[in-house]
Amino acid sequence: MRSLRIAFITAAAVAILSGAAIAQSHYTFSPIANLNDYAGYFEPATITNPGDVLFAPAMLTGGEGVLLWHHGTITTIAKGGQPTLDNGLCWPLTTPSDCPFFGYTFSPVQMNDSGDVAFVMSRDGINNIPSPLGINAGVYRYNRRTGMVPVLLPGMPAPGGGRFWGSFYFVSINNDGDIYVPGLACTTATVSYPTQACPEGPGVLAQGVYKASPRGRITSVVQPGDAAPGGSYFDFTNDPAANERGDVAFAGHIFSDTCVNPFLLGCWNSAFLKDGRSGRIVPLARIGDRSPVNGKTYTAGIIPMLNSEGDVAFVADFSPANDFSDDAALFYSHGRTIKVAEVGDTMPDGKTLAKVGPYGQDIAMNNAGDVVFDATLTDGTQALYLWRHGRLSLVARTGTQTPAGAISDLDDYGCGFACTQLWINEAGRILFMAHFQDGGGALLVATPR
Repeated sequence: MRSLRIAFITAAAVAILSGAAIAQSHYTFSPIANLNDYAGYFEPATITNPGDVLFAPAMLTGGEGVLLWHHGTITTIAKGGQPTLDNGLCWPLTTPSDCPFFGYTFSPVQMNDSGDVAFVMSRDGINNIPSPLGINAGVYRYNRRTGMVPVLLPGMPAPGGGRFWGSFYFVSINNDGDIYVPGLACTTATVSYPTQACPEGPGVLAQGVYKASPRGRITSVVQPGDAAPGGSYFDFTNDPAANERGDVAFAGHIFSDTCVNPFLLGCWNSAFLKDGRSGRIVPLARIGDRSPVNGKTYTAGIIPMLNSEGDVAFVADFSPANDFSDDAALFYSHGRTIKVAEVGDTMPDGKTLAKVGPYGQDIAMNNAGDVVFDATLTDGTQALYLWRHGRLSLVARTGTQTPAGAISDLDDYGCGFACTQLWINEAGRILFMAHFQDGGGALLVATPR
């Protein structure tokens, strides 16, 4: 859902810590899919440890799809215009609707090492985007044995009472098959942002984070009204990332905090980590708190990515204008947050960092704590960098030669800056999208030499 995501997040849109830097790329590049076969963008999602690739491109037939690459063969799991074949409700709309037909993904979609896929997709067809964003969307599970199975649908009972009415961006599936996802349900808690009345019953619509087990049991992780660190309560939560220990990194807003850049059903996020054993919630980047970067204060914390050790990589903004003009990639581990790269830093190739993301999954991390992120440089070029044990190195940049062509940019969505979703597996293989200087583009896997 490219145009809406740009409006949502772009409206929402290096110094080396130690060691010597590597100035040139030490990767080989393998094309997975050609942009000419799709309608303008890829939305890269996951490269598993076995090497399967999941992505959610714009389809030539309309809408978006959920596609799986396996040993050179691409399988379409779901696509725009296809009937959902589920029993979910469709909230009455004031505009025409094709519900329940698939339309667009609320990416990034995700896949675990067993080949289980989790995705969120709109259900109003390819010509309708109902408001509020996420209404009528459904959550689905797929694997080669069972095919596509609904997980969370509008009309299903929500923990705490009432029904689910949709979902939102970012879904996470761990290797145990547990799916963590935003759910749109009703709350009677007072919220700090523009609201939409509940379709039935008291209260207003709000986003919470929920867990769906492989057997289909849905439980709450953090939902509106739940106690927040330091007092007050959460009035929305979303963007979950989870591991097998039950740790969950997520974004959200605390009612007593300033509601920066309010919009329907939300405002700028803070980032948090919930411990899977104790249930304790730790602020990672709370709006108004001091950051570890030169005494700067957080104005937003987004895209928290979690590994099996409970480490979190995320993007944070410090700009007084709340426009991500002064942002950074950060790394949290064992109670300490350190800088990976910040606007103004000199990068390994001598370039100066102008922007990290922000868009969607512009930062990724594996279980070893390797962090990869996309970057826009002050000279207008774009690049991918890897941070490993406090050391930055170049993965790819404008001018890097690949078998499909020389890279011109990493702007998958027409943001005007680097904005490609990323993934890195345990072997250090990196999934990303690039346009080429001679035209066209490709979905690429970078493999360390």
